[in-house]
Amino acid sequence: MGQMLVEAVSAADDLQLSGALDRADSPAIGLDAAAFAGQHTGVRISADLRLGLTGANVLIDFTRPEGTLAHLQICRQLGVNAVIGTTGFNEAEKAEIA
Repeated sequence: MGQMLVEAVSAADDLQLSGALDRADSPAIGLDAAAFAGQHTGVRISADLRLGLTGANVLIDFTRPEGTLAHLQICRQLGVNAVIGTTGFNEAEKAEIA
């Protein structure tokens, strides 16, 4: 999903990729966000959410419920909006998001 998002944002005239995130154990850490497609964005993949949100207006989150909830806490602190594609939230988690 992350690769599809990088491609979509890169192809859009009215969007700019400002960060790309992955798990700390991912072999993609440090690579250009579009390296998988043989392209260059100048955005390096990071496991540091705060670094990844630098200059961002929106986080697009497709993780797991516990990851999304942790990300939302940081987004709220930084004033970054979130688009959530994660599924599987229980009622209490949905209430926390709202």
